[in-house]
Amino acid sequence: MDSADGIRLIALDVDGTVIYRDGGVSARLRAAVAEALQRGIRVMLATGRMVQSAERIWRDLGLSDGYLITYNGAVIADMPAGTPQSTHALPESAARWLAREALAAGILTQIYVGRELWVSEEDERVRRYIDAHHIPAWVRVDGKLLDWPEPPIKVLLQGDSVVLDQFRSRVQARGHELGVRIFKSQSDYLEMVAEGVGKGPALAQVAQWLGIDRAEIIAVGDAENDIDMIGWAGRGVAMGQAGPNVKRHARWITGPVDQDGAALAIEELALGLSNPMERLTPGAAQE
Repeated sequence: MDSADGIRLIALDVDGTVIYRDGGVSARLRAAVAEALQRGIRVMLATGRMVQSAERIWRDLGLSDGYLITYNGAVIADMPAGTPQSTHALPESAARWLAREALAAGILTQIYVGRELWVSEEDERVRRYIDAHHIPAWVRVDGKLLDWPEPPIKVLLQGDSVVLDQFRSRVQARGHELGVRIFKSQSDYLEMVAEGVGKGPALAQVAQWLGIDRAEIIAVGDAENDIDMIGWAGRGVAMGQAGPNVKRHARWITGPVDQDGAALAIEELALGLSNPMERLTPGAAQE
């Protein structure tokens, strides 16, 4: 087991890592984060959410000053003000092409423009999304979805997992040529950001600003959009419910979100606490 000595930063994914399936944060995780902060360890969030959506979770965890990675790394904000310190928008032509292709395929399309969320239609999926993320959305129809005043930061498609996989397969190569990175954040979410954008590169940027070495960082996540962050951090941790493609990039595997896997990772790797009945297990990326 890695020593708890030397940990200076903990980066936590939100959905599936910090947030329970019911949308809450556990008392155990709050306590682990509070103890880490008390010991002088920085704790931050790295999420696909918008800044204003992540702010509530930031406060719920008791975090104060620090950096927040949002839009899967496309925006790094300075908290608690939420002021962007780094922003990478999608290439204009690529965003328009991908949005048109998605709309032609009949896929629910969400465009993130500045601090706004634009959607191609309003249905139960959109209502669940905005309820879960605590953000408003603007429905743009009859071609108005592409009438943005500035290039979007992110495009997110919602739909059946198989349909999204087929769409991804069809547009992946051309998207790459146009400077777009395409990935899934969960089975029914297909996301698109600028090439080179990711939680991993964003975490590396934050570490550089703070003067922290990657060996001093714990990163915890559960989905494809967490892979580069888990793989880059010196102590990358995959949640128990993560798929094999995520786990093979992790040095440690913790419990699932509904068993406080993120809290367990903090307790063992950052706080030096251990319980023989509940332990992390080595991952495929162990040295």
